[in-house]
Amino acid sequence: MTTDRPAPTLLGRLVRLWGGDDRRGDVTTAVTLFLLGWLFIEVGLVDMYTWNPPLTTEPEPWWRVALLAVGCAITLAKRSRPVLALAGGVLVTALDVVWGGSLAITLVFWDLLYAAAMWSGPTARRWLWATAVAVAVGGAIVVGEVTRDVRMFVYGGLQLGAILLVPMWWADNVRQKSELAAVERARADDLARIAELDRHEAVRAERAAMARDLHDVIASHLSTIAIHSGAALSTPPDAARDRGALEQVRTSAVASLTEMRSMIELLRADEPRDPLAAPGRLDRLGDLLELARADGTVVTAEDPDGVAGADLPAAVGHALYRIAQEALTNARKHAPGAPVTVRLAREPRPHGGAVLLEVRNAAPPADGGGTVDAAALPFSAGTGMLTMRERAEALGGTFDAAATDDGGWAVRARVPAEAGRENAGLENGRTRG
Repeated sequence: MTTDRPAPTLLGRLVRLWGGDDRRGDVTTAVTLFLLGWLFIEVGLVDMYTWNPPLTTEPEPWWRVALLAVGCAITLAKRSRPVLALAGGVLVTALDVVWGGSLAITLVFWDLLYAAAMWSGPTARRWLWATAVAVAVGGAIVVGEVTRDVRMFVYGGLQLGAILLVPMWWADNVRQKSELAAVERARADDLARIAELDRHEAVRAERAAMARDLHDVIASHLSTIAIHSGAALSTPPDAARDRGALEQVRTSAVASLTEMRSMIELLRADEPRDPLAAPGRLDRLGDLLELARADGTVVTAEDPDGVAGADLPAAVGHALYRIAQEALTNARKHAPGAPVTVRLAREPRPHGGAVLLEVRNAAPPADGGGTVDAAALPFSAGTGMLTMRERAEALGGTFDAAATDDGGWAVRARVPAEAGRENAGLENGRTRG
């Protein structure tokens, strides 16, 4: 596929070549310095310093061009051997000064001094600065003593400072900006890695939340299906009883599919849904208890404070509903036929206003009534207690499950309601799983 980009002009190519930060750019710079210096020599920009008496005879013009060529050749090593190249440049500049000096060699010396300050090590740069300052100050003093003129002292100091210190200051400025840019790039990379780690952590937390919800939603309904189907298979055929068992199996299967459909819709949504759209809230606790009673379990509900109908944060209601659902499922599986009591209460405000949930079942009947074949029960993942504890502690609450004195079992959860409001954003992301 072709593009309509305009062809680069000759001037643009020369600018890119001359400004390139690589070996090709060094060659281009050397050639440019040679051509520019040759032009300066031809127009007579030489004899910058007047010696009286002259230190040597006036050199031929081609001598200056040859010296310029040597200086430009030395600049080719300025990147790999900056200090050595500067030493060679000092010798070339000293000979040029003996001949009276020229602007062409001054440009070469500037380039070598800039390269030494730019690419040499910290120790070499410190020595370079100390030497340049000493030469600039000492040269100004010498000029002032020779001429006995304060103006010449100032002029000599400014001239030596411009020749020696300005290229080094420029190089330090460029290097510091480059180092700052490198630090910013490294910081951006670190932030990108941190963001990636946060993303992985969020994915891991989301997977854990999905595993919790899938366990709580499916385990309860599948356990009901297994209990009713196992009971029907373990007793002699009876049309009325078998039909009732099938109706309960169908009810649990439809409820399971409904819950799964709601969760899949939340997972496939492009935008986060309102947390109230998540399946399973405390105001639906009555439906959960009716489902347990349909299995033949005697369930008693105690809610003196009207917690089930209170305006609780969605995260709190969802967590308590799932804990109650799992606790009832465990009671039906491990203590079939035993009565169950579900109690909700609200702590007084001075104590934090937390919501208390207790699901207590008595000991199983001694005659084994209501038991079902263990092989008919669904395999347990062994995560029921863990998911209930995680749900309570995720909202800053506590969880406890232990045997009672009468041989039964009790599950207790305490969830701070106000903490649920503060952590609503976090729990919303979890409930979407």
